[in-house]
Amino acid sequence: MTKKLFAAVPTIVLGALIAIAPQTFAHACQGHDVPGACHYSQQAATGIGIVILLLGVIALFVEAKVRIGLNIAAALNAILLIAVPTVLIGVCSGAMMHCRAVMLPTLIVLGVLTIVFAGIAVWLDSRPAKRS
Repeated sequence: MTKKLFAAVPTIVLGALIAIAPQTFAHACQGHDVPGACHYSQQAATGIGIVILLLGVIALFVEAKVRIGLNIAAALNAILLIAVPTVLIGVCSGAMMHCRAVMLPTLIVLGVLTIVFAGIAVWLDSRPAKRS
């Protein structure tokens, strides 16, 4: 049961943070008539966060072998999360813009944390159960 909780709860929490952060405190720049790259990065990050959250919820109800696959999927989605604002879509070029100063580092940190916790969960679920 402990392995199951450790494999699922961090993914659920980080997925929720990834989905909520771009819509609240780590939002894209505002005030433009035409949305820029940061707006689209914000929307993509929210969607990726929802997917990671759902992977964590599913992980609560499945066996260890399936959880391994779900956590690998969460880690791959976290890599995509990092790639969206850095390589794929991007953010504003201004150093003092809110999206570059807050949204970009927030998404990178949450993505790295998701990768780390998913990796630990895969390692724990792949170890054989102790016999008493």
